[in-house]
Amino acid sequence: MLFLYLQIDDFQVPSITIWVLAWIFLFIGFFSLAILIVYTRYGRELSIKLSIISISIAAILLGFAFHFFLITFGI
Repeated sequence: MLFLYLQIDDFQVPSITIWVLAWIFLFIGFFSLAILIVYTRYGRELSIKLSIISISIAAILLGFAFHFFLITFGI
């Protein structure tokens, strides 16, 4: 019975492009967060502009990565 339940007629393979973009956005987003953390910890002068840019880029890219992973998993 379990095998009959798992047979899906409309199964589609997820797009490899979205999968690759999700991983790229995830890595760049985490890299941007790491830059923000290192700059905040060891920065000599406070730059609000760099902090805002880094937070914005990290939030946007991590949001897109999460969204693309959800699309890939069919959720």
